[in-house]
Amino acid sequence: MENEQRSLEEERPVNVPPLSRRKFLVGGTLAGVGAALAACGPTASPPPTGAPSSAPSTGTGPSAEPSVGPTFTLDRPLKVILANHTGFYAMVTPEWEQRTGAKVEFTREAFGPLPLKLTPAFESGGESWDVIYLWRAWVDLYEKYLTPLDEVGLTVDESDMLPAAVEASKSSSGKWLGLPSNIYTYVLYCNKKMFADAGVKIPTTYDEFTAAAKQFTTGDQFGYVDGWAPLYLFPKWCVWYHLNGGDLYGPNGEVKFDDPIAIKATQDMMDLLPSMPKEVIESPWGIYDAEAKKVFLGGKAAMLIDYQHIWYEARDPALSALGDDPVEVTIIPGKGGSLPASGGQFVGECFGIAKTSPVKEAALDLIKHYSNAATQLGLLTKRTEIHTFDPADESGFPSYVSPYTDASIPAGDKAIVDTTFKQQDFKGNRYGTRAGYQKISDIVEAAVSAAFHGADPAAEHKKAQAEIDAYLEQNPGF
Repeated sequence: MENEQRSLEEERPVNVPPLSRRKFLVGGTLAGVGAALAACGPTASPPPTGAPSSAPSTGTGPSAEPSVGPTFTLDRPLKVILANHTGFYAMVTPEWEQRTGAKVEFTREAFGPLPLKLTPAFESGGESWDVIYLWRAWVDLYEKYLTPLDEVGLTVDESDMLPAAVEASKSSSGKWLGLPSNIYTYVLYCNKKMFADAGVKIPTTYDEFTAAAKQFTTGDQFGYVDGWAPLYLFPKWCVWYHLNGGDLYGPNGEVKFDDPIAIKATQDMMDLLPSMPKEVIESPWGIYDAEAKKVFLGGKAAMLIDYQHIWYEARDPALSALGDDPVEVTIIPGKGGSLPASGGQFVGECFGIAKTSPVKEAALDLIKHYSNAATQLGLLTKRTEIHTFDPADESGFPSYVSPYTDASIPAGDKAIVDTTFKQQDFKGNRYGTRAGYQKISDIVEAAVSAAFHGADPAAEHKKAQAEIDAYLEQNPGF
C-alpha cells in the first residue's frame, strides 16, 4: 500500500471563491496559484443527447435500492470527477452501468487541489463534468455552478441521514446541491497490548487520557502520537476546542478565536507535547496522518486520534506490527462536569451535478446510486473488497443512519462501527460552512503552531483574532 505519505496537494482542501481570483489570492493558501488556475481550463465536448427510457424516481431515502431505476441512452459516457481517496464509488459503478446501459468516465484527482480543476472549468462556462465530488466548504463556493436538486425533480428525504451528511450537501441558502457520500469521524485508538501489559484501563475521561499519555512515554515509546504541523492542524485543534465546550462561529458570523475556551484548547494541546514525538509539530507531520500512523502502527505509541481507516490498517500485517487483535477504539474522552463528555471532529462530503451538464437525469440517477443506505452499507461490509479494488482507498463511513445497525456488519468490526456512530452524538464541527473557511483555518493554524514553538498562546490568539476580523471586514459574507 503506497499511501503512507501523501503530498500537501493531496490532503489539503484548497478553498477557491468562484469568479474572484482577487479574493482567492487574498485568502489563498498556495503560492503561484493564479498561474495554476489559468493553466487548468477544461476541454469542451460536443453536447450529447440523452434521455431515460423510463421516468426517474423523485425521492431518495433509506430504503432506496441502488439496482432499481431507469435506463439511459447517451451519446457519450457520463463524466465524473472523483477524489482519489474514495475508490469505493468507482468500485460500485459497474452495477449502475449494467443496470442503466450507460457508461461512466472518471477523472480521478487528489482531493486537496480539486478546486484548481473546478474553478477554471466552472468559470469558463463550458461543459466539463456531469458529477462533481465536493466537501462542505466547496458547496457554498460553487453554488452558482451546481444544480439544485429540486430543479431536477428530486425531493430529498433526510430522515435517515446523519446531521453531518445533511450539512455536507446543503448550501447555507438551504438548497440541496448534492447527495452525501462519506462521513469521516475522529475516534480514539489505543494499542491494546500496551494497555493490557501495563494493567492500564482504556481511558474514559480526559484525566485518564492525559495520565496514560504520561505513563506510556518512556525511552523510545510515546503515550500519544498525532500530526500537529500546519496543513492539517485545524481539524485536530477542533477536537480540543470541542472538549472545552467551544463553538467557533457566533450568531452574526463572528469568529471567536480570542476567548478563554479557544486559548485553553491550545494550552491543552501544548500540555500533551511532552508525551509525543518532538517532530509532530514540524512538516510533514501536518500532512494528514502519514507520519503519525507509522509510529502508532509500528507499536511505538499508545494512543492516536484519527479516522476509520486506522482500524482496518491496524489489522493489515503489511502495514501494521500490532498483531491480530491490535487496537481498542473508543469515543474521545471528555472532561465531564460542566464540560462535554466527549468532543471531536467529523466532516462530510457529497456528489453534486454541474449546471452545464446536458445529461442531468442520468447524473442524478448515478448520485442516487452512490448515496443511499443500501449502497453505503458496503462501506461497512466490503472493506476487504474495497482494499483489493484500491489498496490506497481511505473511504469513510456511511452518511445514513440505518447501515450502522445492519445485521450484516462483520462481528469483528462492530467496535469501530458502534464507536463511530456514538461519536457523532457529540460536537464535531469542521466549520466548513462559509466561503472564508480556508483563510480562517490558515490563521488559526499559524497561531496554534506559533504557540507550539514557544510563543505565548494568549498573544497569538489575540493577534490571529485581529487578522481574522480584518479579513472578514474586507470580504463581507465570507
